[in-house]
Amino acid sequence: MKGYFRLSDFLITAFFLLLASFSIILFRHDLLQTISTQNKEPAGIVIIKKNIVQRRLGDRVLWDRLSNEAPVYLGDLIRVADVSSALLDIEHNSIDLDENTLVRISSSPDGKGFKLELSSGKISISSGTAGKGILLEHNGKTIKTNPGTVLSAAAGKKGMSVDVSNGTAHIIDNKNIRVISSREPERGAPLRALASDIPWREVSSGERFSMDLNGKEINEKTAVVTKPVPNARYLKNTKDPVPVNFEWNRGNLLPEEKLRLEIAMDSNFNKIFRVNNGLDRQSRVYLDTGLWYWRLSFENNVLSGGRITITDGSGPQLISPAVNSRFSYLKERPELNFRWEQIEDASSYILEASKSADFSSPQIRTQISAVNYSSSSLGEGTWYWRVMPVFPAAYAGNAVFSKPAFFSIEQSTPEQAAENTAIEKNNLDKWLASVTPSKVNLPPDVPKELIPNELVSKELAPSELNTEPKQERKTEHVMPELRLLLPANKKKIDGLTALRKQTVFTWECGGNVVRSRFALSRDPNPLQGRAAIEIQNPGRTIRIDSLGEGVWYWNIEARTADGSIVTAQAARQIQVLPIPLLQPPKNITPRAKQRYGLEDLRPLRNIVFEWKTVKGANAYIFSLYQQTEKGRRQIVEATQSVKTSYVLDNLKVLENGTFIWQVEAVITGPKGIIEQRGMAGEYIFVLDFPPPEPVQIEDTGILYGN
Repeated sequence: MKGYFRLSDFLITAFFLLLASFSIILFRHDLLQTISTQNKEPAGIVIIKKNIVQRRLGDRVLWDRLSNEAPVYLGDLIRVADVSSALLDIEHNSIDLDENTLVRISSSPDGKGFKLELSSGKISISSGTAGKGILLEHNGKTIKTNPGTVLSAAAGKKGMSVDVSNGTAHIIDNKNIRVISSREPERGAPLRALASDIPWREVSSGERFSMDLNGKEINEKTAVVTKPVPNARYLKNTKDPVPVNFEWNRGNLLPEEKLRLEIAMDSNFNKIFRVNNGLDRQSRVYLDTGLWYWRLSFENNVLSGGRITITDGSGPQLISPAVNSRFSYLKERPELNFRWEQIEDASSYILEASKSADFSSPQIRTQISAVNYSSSSLGEGTWYWRVMPVFPAAYAGNAVFSKPAFFSIEQSTPEQAAENTAIEKNNLDKWLASVTPSKVNLPPDVPKELIPNELVSKELAPSELNTEPKQERKTEHVMPELRLLLPANKKKIDGLTALRKQTVFTWECGGNVVRSRFALSRDPNPLQGRAAIEIQNPGRTIRIDSLGEGVWYWNIEARTADGSIVTAQAARQIQVLPIPLLQPPKNITPRAKQRYGLEDLRPLRNIVFEWKTVKGANAYIFSLYQQTEKGRRQIVEATQSVKTSYVLDNLKVLENGTFIWQVEAVITGPKGIIEQRGMAGEYIFVLDFPPPEPVQIEDTGILYGN
């Protein structure tokens, strides 16, 4: 019936009205909380943020995303998402939060400082020497850092561990905490604001404190890394990789027990870059720009791990003014807009402009956080400019200025100004040509090393390079040369090396490349057809993981700014050699062709299959078969183990006859993936039981009948 309003309609409408009202109340509460923070004194600021880092203010409902230089407040709950990180500065303490970390900022017991409540994840603290330290709390324990202390703490499903890289830290049981004074704690004391008779433990540099979820201390094998610092960051300002020195203290490890250092490109260690084996207390690796993960292991147990960031500090790419561009003005000096590419994690930039190529007396020197700067202070002449990024103090090393670019400013006569205006109005192409960087109209005083290759005409003699020609010369278009550098042509690469380490390809091109394509194929012409691996705009260095056995061909196709498409004259060939098989295990038990009789098996509860360790192997695959008239019947499926034995407990699966057991030595990588196989050793044993005799039944004397 039309117009009929049912009870269910009324209830649904009322529900959504209540839901809308509740949402408005939450929004209002959240808004008031945000406004109230403007009157609060922040606890610290965000120095560096990677990807997704969120903050919830006090008892707010909604989460908001943090950005660089964003303030953090007392009561904030901060969470860091997967493949993310954040670096905070709280009272001169550097707080590094790893991915998947949840922490709350609260007040210390004495009300004079700050405390971090760690719920999950990993946190690193570097206490400034001028600060008063900071408290870290987890699972009923408080960790007090002293000035100058550097430590990392990880909280997970099994408990918590604290590694002290430098200085000392105190572990305090929260059950006994009671405030007795609000005076400033003395340097080196546990906490004067806490009861003096509280039991605590001091953890010094190179030591680890571990506890389970019940708060009980765990004594285990440890390797506490003292160098590099947790979540180390380095600046790279040359073409060479950065050397990173690792040093650690060993705990509960025997002298002959050696460690393994692995460097990977991902946190799951699926892309291993380098492995150093047989280590005692130190090692060194060379790393290029990027985010690297490392772990230090004994056998299959990870003792320590972290990440390292290598950032390019050689200066940004300069965009505008373009190299050798020219600016004209009549009366007022032109306003120039300096622009350059943004560099991740750079907090600011230093811009310099000078009339001399050595920048001995810069006309402009300013530090700004943006990636552009406008100025009309430059007059006639040839000008040089450069930019240097400035990074937070958490980065080790020094940034350098970019390679300088140059441009010219000239004052026009009224006649020249009128002519330029007419050109601009009547012929856009001619006007663009008049302001486009020229190959021949170079300022005479520009150093040769500052002139890009694309501005150098090969038709000009070296003596004419910086000389303005007397008359226009017609030059043919010269195609830039593209060269493949590494690996060398027909290079042979060890199969295990290609599997475990990245194969690095490098190339260069004399032109201004705007797009490029890397192709790796089994086909001698990799740029045609479908390549096995193809990467768009790969950069001048390409790293390929786990390259398989066989012959490979690679080449680069590049497009330059003038529209030219260039490739190397010929594709390069590399050969990945086969991975050799490991030797079969020897000194086996049961011995070959051993026979077991019924009397031999009666006292046995199991059969133990044993073999000698194979050099280089870290796992073995065991299988057991029975030989039948129809072929082999598998009794025990292939089982992979690190042990050099297999125990067969269920002897009921064995019958009279011939049995074959196999064992293959292998080398496994991360997550048990087999990297190198072996030759399977095959051995025979026989179960020789006498055939069962007929059952004799005696006369029982029982008769059946009517």
